[in-house]
Amino acid sequence: MNEILFAEIYYICVAIMLILGFKTYHSMMKNSQKVSFLAVVLVHILYFQTDLVRMTTNGQDLFLNEMCFLFFSLCTLSWFNYIQTMLEVHYVKKSQTLFAMIPVFASVVLLLVNTLNGCLFQIDSYGNFQEGPLYILYVFINDLYFMVGAYQAYVYSCKAKNYQQKKSNQILGIYMGSLLLIGTMQDFFRDIPVFCVGTSLSILIVYISLEEQMISIDPLTQLNNRNRMEQHLFECVRSQDLNMYLLVLDVNRFKKINDEYGHTQGDLALKAIANCLKESCIEKSDFIARYGGDEFVIVYKGNDVEGLCQRIHAYIRKLSFPFDLDVSIGCAPYHKDIHKWNDWFIEADKQLYYEKKKLKDR
Repeated sequence: MNEILFAEIYYICVAIMLILGFKTYHSMMKNSQKVSFLAVVLVHILYFQTDLVRMTTNGQDLFLNEMCFLFFSLCTLSWFNYIQTMLEVHYVKKSQTLFAMIPVFASVVLLLVNTLNGCLFQIDSYGNFQEGPLYILYVFINDLYFMVGAYQAYVYSCKAKNYQQKKSNQILGIYMGSLLLIGTMQDFFRDIPVFCVGTSLSILIVYISLEEQMISIDPLTQLNNRNRMEQHLFECVRSQDLNMYLLVLDVNRFKKINDEYGHTQGDLALKAIANCLKESCIEKSDFIARYGGDEFVIVYKGNDVEGLCQRIHAYIRKLSFPFDLDVSIGCAPYHKDIHKWNDWFIEADKQLYYEKKKLKDR
């Protein structure tokens, strides 16, 4: 490949990484997520720059080749660490952290040994790259980060009750799988910057996808927000599934709680109720959202909506607050005469109004 074109491709990829790093630094992400992503950006830039120098010198320098191998190992480690951070996997024991570092430690040992006997690769007298007997082992060791990361993301997506969290974990899993594929392709096309271009595009796609997911999450309760709720209700009505119920919930006497105990206590109450809703909705298909203020929405697909309502009341009544806390629930089943999601919502909201009226009349 032409050296000028090669350099242009690499610098475009570096520019993409820098832009994403800048956007991440000024985003609403948690500090731990920012640090781990910026580490990914830095290591990839180092890898891109080293690989560019290596390719422009026809790949004949042993030291540059080994540095590329080292930075590639650090790239896989940085992405594994980012996945752990996004999934909120915490290593309690120091031994667990050391265990997670084994692949990169093994890679460093192989590179040190390679300088002595060429066990990973050699540069022959014609300047050609020749694989050593342990090259496949090196590739497998580093691919472990991608495989384990993809598996963890899949497991966490299956466990997630929040729709947006489930989608985010799925995106992370797909991304780790794509990195595994891109890394494999680079082994077959060493003179083409497959990993550089593929990684940069994958990171860009994942960043955009995760930003879209963050926009759809309520920051206080970490439930789906109103925009995501409207989209989900639209999809439900379009599916015409008759085994669906729409529940609209309103916190009883919430204004009084805010007035007498303050908005901080009110926010804590909303977060606690959101957790109760997550505990109550045991079906994976259940959808929970914060509609706004002290109102929540649940889309339930099942045959025991009364049992769901009972669980919600039971969990909320167990909460420990210096005031009584409960919710009123309006429920409306889906039927064929509903053609718009807001018509379905109006029916559930009417039922909520009747429940609130009963509460006032007591």
